[in-house]
Amino acid sequence: MKFTTRLAVLLGAVIAMFSMLGIRLWFIQVAEGAQAAVVASEESWIVQDTPAPRGEIRDRDGVPLASSRIVPAVVVDRHFVTSEQRADLVQRLSALLDIPPTDLDILYEDAGTNGKFTVAIVDAEDAYRLAEQVRQLPGVRIEKIPERVYLAGESLAHVVGHLGLPTEEDLDTDPTLDPNNRIGKLGVERVYDEFLQGTPGEIAFRVNRSQIVDQRPEVSAIPGNTVYLTIDSDLQVRVEQALVDGIVNANNVKADLRAQGKKGALNDVERAAAVVLDIPTGQVLAMASVPTFNPSLFVGGLDPDTFSDLQERQAFNNLAVSGLYPPASTFKVITYMAELEAGIPFPREVNGRPIEGVDPDSRLVNCDGRLELPGLGEGEQQIYNDWYLSAGIQFGWSDEHSALANSCNIYFYTVALGAWNAWKETPKENVIQDQARALGYGEVTGIDLTGEAEGLIPDRALYESYKEAMLDDEDAPQLLDASRMAAASPWFGGDLMLASIGQGGVLATPLQVAASYAALANGGKVHKPYVVGSVRDGAGDIIYSGEPEVISDAQLDPDNVASLLADLNRVVTTGTASGAFTGFGDSLWRVGGKTGTGQSVKSKDNHAWFAGVAPIDNPRYAVAVLVDEGGSGGQVAAPIARQILQYLMGEELDPIIPGQAAD
Repeated sequence: MKFTTRLAVLLGAVIAMFSMLGIRLWFIQVAEGAQAAVVASEESWIVQDTPAPRGEIRDRDGVPLASSRIVPAVVVDRHFVTSEQRADLVQRLSALLDIPPTDLDILYEDAGTNGKFTVAIVDAEDAYRLAEQVRQLPGVRIEKIPERVYLAGESLAHVVGHLGLPTEEDLDTDPTLDPNNRIGKLGVERVYDEFLQGTPGEIAFRVNRSQIVDQRPEVSAIPGNTVYLTIDSDLQVRVEQALVDGIVNANNVKADLRAQGKKGALNDVERAAAVVLDIPTGQVLAMASVPTFNPSLFVGGLDPDTFSDLQERQAFNNLAVSGLYPPASTFKVITYMAELEAGIPFPREVNGRPIEGVDPDSRLVNCDGRLELPGLGEGEQQIYNDWYLSAGIQFGWSDEHSALANSCNIYFYTVALGAWNAWKETPKENVIQDQARALGYGEVTGIDLTGEAEGLIPDRALYESYKEAMLDDEDAPQLLDASRMAAASPWFGGDLMLASIGQGGVLATPLQVAASYAALANGGKVHKPYVVGSVRDGAGDIIYSGEPEVISDAQLDPDNVASLLADLNRVVTTGTASGAFTGFGDSLWRVGGKTGTGQSVKSKDNHAWFAGVAPIDNPRYAVAVLVDEGGSGGQVAAPIARQILQYLMGEELDPIIPGQAAD
């Protein structure tokens, strides 16, 4: 090809390329110019959320428990701070607000580039004093923001909950969360956070050389919804005070034991919990756990030392829903009902030999404080001593009625032994455990609070799963001793006997115990407990309603229910709680309950329990009281429950003093 021809081709290609470029430039500048200008204009607007006041939390009668107030705060907007100004700004703010520069640097970094953050909340006087000075600081101004206010203080802290900044886990779960805005971290604040948050407002402005040059009308924030609890605040205060007074009573009892050189006073009492349920609905009328904390501590951020101290005292633990303890003799009502409902046969012999002190035909047991069972070899014995043996008490031949009133372990051991002898290695072997599960034990109740524990009902399958895990993995938890590992099955008849009195691996929360008593009293219906009755929007319309929900129904024989309620009344009138309930008032015949003393590890004292129902002629309230390491249920827990039940029944309240030392 000639040079002139090649030059012409090259020139043509260049002209074509420039033509295409020119057409593209025309298209961008003319055809799309207007649209691009709009986009560029919109992108230059800075849009910031303004926080919404959090919704109120009120009790069942509308009494405010948690609210929000508008307070002045010093804020920094990094849009108006250059990198050169940062160091000086941090130092001047530190001097003005007495905040360490390192803390301010952390806040600055956490806000991110062009972020906005709150430095400190100040009172009106300080806001006025600082107003002129902060005007001279780039990006700093005083704004009015909503602040959480906990009007009930420490009362109901575990139910109401508290706020905190989102964790990494929170942000991973919900990427839409603002890392600088506090969210619910515990209790109702956490579970109903979506209802309480409200809708943020919005401000939009344009900036040129760190100056606002244009601004849109502000969109106001919409406050969160109002949550109404099922809690009765007056009852709640009474329950909380009863626990505090009951702890003092327990420590006085322990001081006397120490002075007399007796056992049972290894440690001082510091923890206790109580629950009051509405039997027909499952509503929680009161729930208290000691020690507690003040949610207001979290409003401005909790210092590490205080947080560590509260953690060490287990103040954040709601023992009513998360505390797992052997329910002890409060569980005997389960074995009682299983005996009546399933017709558990009484044992006639063990290892081919009769059992002294058991009359299987009359279904009577001699509650003389000692049960001797024949052993596997000649002359061997298995001996079970009852709680009252050391006191020289004998209750004599007892049926289920007197056995429950006097909390005779021997009687309930015998019932469990009867189930073992008759139904060992058959599905009916679990008759007591099945009755317990049907009445709410061994799984969470589903209450609308955080941190609920599920408890434990042991049986053959559980113990065999322990054995299998230990055989498969030498690093697995050693939940069984060597003697059990060598047996064909690690589950023994003695395990069932211990479970029948709420020991031997049985674990439950105070809420589960209260829920089971409510179910026993109403004929077997286990209600899902709940603490929120309704949520209302700004117009007062109900947008959520807590409704009674039956999660299982044991369908108990009404005659057996009536028998149990009558025997629960015998406990407080002539049985193990009679000392605590002496002088209760005219309505004593309408109150019933059961004491319990839960054995613990050697380094701890026994746990004190009482669970009760009132009125027994028309069950309305179920009450459970636990005193961690409190000692005797009759001596320590029953007096607390007595005062709570006096309040519920409209009786004059008596001081909390020791009852009799009974299981």
